[in-house]
Amino acid sequence: MHYSTFVVSMLAANAAAWRFPHGHHHVYTEIVTVVAPVTVVTEVAIPTTTSVVVAKPTTLVTKKVTTAAAAEPTTVVTKKATTTTTVAAAAQSTVAADSSLTADQQSALDAHNAARSAVGNADLVWDAELAAGAQEWATYLVSLGSLEHSGTADLGENLYMQYGTDAPYTNAVAAFVDEKSLYNGEAISETNYLNFGHYTQVVWGTTTKLGMAIASSSSGETYVVARYSLPGNYIGETPY
Repeated sequence: MHYSTFVVSMLAANAAAWRFPHGHHHVYTEIVTVVAPVTVVTEVAIPTTTSVVVAKPTTLVTKKVTTAAAAEPTTVVTKKATTTTTVAAAAQSTVAADSSLTADQQSALDAHNAARSAVGNADLVWDAELAAGAQEWATYLVSLGSLEHSGTADLGENLYMQYGTDAPYTNAVAAFVDEKSLYNGEAISETNYLNFGHYTQVVWGTTTKLGMAIASSSSGETYVVARYSLPGNYIGETPY
């Protein structure tokens, strides 16, 4: 046998031995490829909505009267007649725009007065002292992180919160006045005012002054505080 033939024979034999190591037993090697399932996650954008929060109306006011005064029906009649006359005369005038107010503040004052005019009550005027007190409380609400009434004596107070800084004064008044649809002229009680007390404070007949302020948090909440003098929502009375 030639050398080259011997080498070829040896290679072939080695290959056969590798393929059939036991002679008569065929060994098959099966390669299995395992593919892990792939989960496809599709991100769906959640629509952003503007949320607003309105606190319950300011604390009710219980008017203190003597027994004698309560027993005299003429006292009530005289008071109502005087108030009606005053309101009727005042309703004829229009409060001029206050140049010290921002456009949003003026819009809020105008919205108050439009609601009041609709029921025959006199316009409110903006009061800087009320606004300063409202500013202090609005700043506190930011640190508190929620709506809570101050309990300030002899003042009415409406609170509001929204996300963002777009027209917070105007938006707050719109939310207050929106309760008008829930009010049917009934006297204020300890329970029913929760449904419409923001609105009745806005249009309360003996209220003459308004001050409002805002403060915003780092997380985007804008708190609005509205202060009123004289306060409204007297138990047993109506706003007009």
